[in-house]
Amino acid sequence: MSTGEPTNDRSFLQAVRKAAGFRVSPRQIAPVMEALERRHQPITPETVAELVVALEQGERSARQRRNADLWRLVGAYLALEGKPAHPQAQRALLGRVRRILGERQPDRVLLEVAAALGAAGHPLEARTIADAVRWLESRLGPALTAEVIQPYLKQAVEAVATTPPKSSPRRQPRR
Repeated sequence: MSTGEPTNDRSFLQAVRKAAGFRVSPRQIAPVMEALERRHQPITPETVAELVVALEQGERSARQRRNADLWRLVGAYLALEGKPAHPQAQRALLGRVRRILGERQPDRVLLEVAAALGAAGHPLEARTIADAVRWLESRLGPALTAEVIQPYLKQAVEAVATTPPKSSPRRQPRR
């Protein structure tokens, strides 16, 4: 990290804990730091604490305990966009992606795609995530795994970033 690894700095960790108002662990800080760094945002104890607090409101489900760092990273990108970032909001985002795609891909694949989009600065929208997954499926087949998609994530993000958003047909106003 270009920030000198603030999570390893005891005084930085203490400052984050003070700003958050509870004992924040380095595990909670790491995905927030990654999101801030990838989006070229300032990394201060106050900013980190604000995002950690947004991510930690509510209970994590059993599925969010698996791949917890990825769930938190996606939550951090949601918080950076000013969207609700608590665990329920994270699950709702993946639920919307699943309604578009169906149940064919595991959480880890959807989270990896969402994290790649967030890292590239793209808004985390269900349609965009689904479009990136479809792009990956068209190149790699329907049985995606996190390991298989890793080399292609950047291309998938670029593909959906250059594709104009699908718009719904507009109604003509009544006269």
